[in-house]
Amino acid sequence: MKTYGVCIITILFVCVSANQWNYGHLGPDVWSEYYPLCAGKSQSPINILTACTLYRDIKPFEFISTHATKNYFTVKNNGHTIISIMNTAYEQLSVQLRGGGLNGTFDFVNFHLHWGENYKSGSEHQVNGIKYAGEIHFVYKNHLTSQMAVLALFMQSYGDHTKIISDNNDQTRDEWQRYFDMTRLLRSENDSVLLDLNVTSLMGENLQDFWRYKGSLTTPPCTEGIIWTIFTQPIIFIEEQLKLLRDNVFFEDYRGPQPLYNRIVYRNFLHETLSTIPDYNRCVFDFQNETTVGKHFMFHLIYYSKYLFFLVFMILNLIFMLILFVFLKKRYLIWRKKFE
Repeated sequence: MKTYGVCIITILFVCVSANQWNYGHLGPDVWSEYYPLCAGKSQSPINILTACTLYRDIKPFEFISTHATKNYFTVKNNGHTIISIMNTAYEQLSVQLRGGGLNGTFDFVNFHLHWGENYKSGSEHQVNGIKYAGEIHFVYKNHLTSQMAVLALFMQSYGDHTKIISDNNDQTRDEWQRYFDMTRLLRSENDSVLLDLNVTSLMGENLQDFWRYKGSLTTPPCTEGIIWTIFTQPIIFIEEQLKLLRDNVFFEDYRGPQPLYNRIVYRNFLHETLSTIPDYNRCVFDFQNETTVGKHFMFHLIYYSKYLFFLVFMILNLIFMLILFVFLKKRYLIWRKKFE
């Protein structure tokens, strides 16, 4: 039981030696042979079909003041990725958040990255089949309930510097540049460095719109029950920055999308604009396991039927008022003619 608790706290990286799983010959395709949960029905990541998402009124995240302060992190090559954990040797206040549809206060656990071999692959989640160059996971835990939550941001990179315009994320890119610069010191497993970073700066300012679903850890033991938040807006990087990860650490370290099965993906913004009309047909059929997603379809039917009912009610009410008006007018004319 104690070992299990340690595994959860360190999240993505279980208490096993690095050679028991990897992204090569012991990669994602065979993880389930050694870790049965990796073949579960609520696995992450997923391909988000935006046309199939449902709107839910989710309040924005509230980042507690310590979120915006500099903290000392131990940044380590753990044999699978680069993981950053707050250094306990320093007296530091807990980095916390509330809101965002989460129950209670969640404490920061770690952040880590996933990336691929080029600027068109590397993100674990996909959006309508589109992959990004990488994905950043900020992991939090509610210590009262042991509920884990992961906030994910896509990394989009450009080789052409002119495509990157000055925006509100300049400070974010500068903070990440300090992170990328030290990757030269993390070439081997267990290499680590001490780095002071600001979590708020690393996340950037585009945290308003997001998708939400229940999933799992994206590496063994693939524990399920994780609350996922995937922000719609990526952080823009220069391709040279991600190349530092590929050249100095690993070539790639990501898991591909897993079947959604009967899970629902919610969005906190009212109007979905990324999908074309034909994409809506995919909401009724799951191409990954070739079974109809009846439950998913029924959720959509129930959700949108209330708007349809309201529209039909208004039309019928208008027709009734029209008929009543014509009837009363006729009665009035008859009454008037009678007294003339």
